[in-house]
Amino acid sequence: MFGIILFNTLRTVFQVPNWWQKIVPGGALNLLPALVLSLILTGQIGIEIGIVLLIVTFGLLFITWGYLYRVFVDALNGTEPLNLPSWSNWGAYGLAGFWLFLIVLGYSVIGFASFSMVISVLGMIPSSVEEAGPLLLLLTLMIIFFHGFLPIVFTRFAARGRVWMAFEPGPVWRDLRQIFRADYVQACFGLFGISLLGSLILGHLSWVGLVLASMFNFFLLVIFTRVLGLLIRSALKSGPPAQSEYWN
Repeated sequence: MFGIILFNTLRTVFQVPNWWQKIVPGGALNLLPALVLSLILTGQIGIEIGIVLLIVTFGLLFITWGYLYRVFVDALNGTEPLNLPSWSNWGAYGLAGFWLFLIVLGYSVIGFASFSMVISVLGMIPSSVEEAGPLLLLLTLMIIFFHGFLPIVFTRFAARGRVWMAFEPGPVWRDLRQIFRADYVQACFGLFGISLLGSLILGHLSWVGLVLASMFNFFLLVIFTRVLGLLIRSALKSGPPAQSEYWN
């Protein structure tokens, strides 16, 4: 099912009129924090100014998160055909993105604490670079897991628009068992693998590669946001109710 949904999504996205005009703004907003960070690391701007710019540009990412959330909610609701919404509701996207950020922040703290506990209990703290292999493997698997876990808790948030619903252990565990099937796991590995490969290839093109990687990764997120949303919809047989209270 994953392959069919991915193919259909790729096919339909190119049928959306002026689809690239919807991708470029998202790619540009994603580019800004990376650009500021590069300027800081290369010493082209001061640390103080760089930190301020980094906070501002990171805040702009809320808009892209909200835009992707709109695509995700449409997928949960089974909206056909694929529609790439306008960026005119940027304020509403920013608000939705802020709530998603709080959810991600909460689970990041939980994930970091769990990861630290696991490596301490298992004695996986490396004493040299050569011994870091198992730790990197565990970290990679954890990142891939979060690629699939976050959309599931976003589904809980989408049901009623309440952040606390994304942290209810019982319902989250129930959804996790229903949704984490072979096709969903394939989609998570696909998103991680394609994103990593694309970034590595484009990263060799210096500044041009940074721009292209940003556009490519946002396009990839749009595609897989739709794919994961449709897979979640098919797994939750009753059809997850998803609200769109942040936009008309």
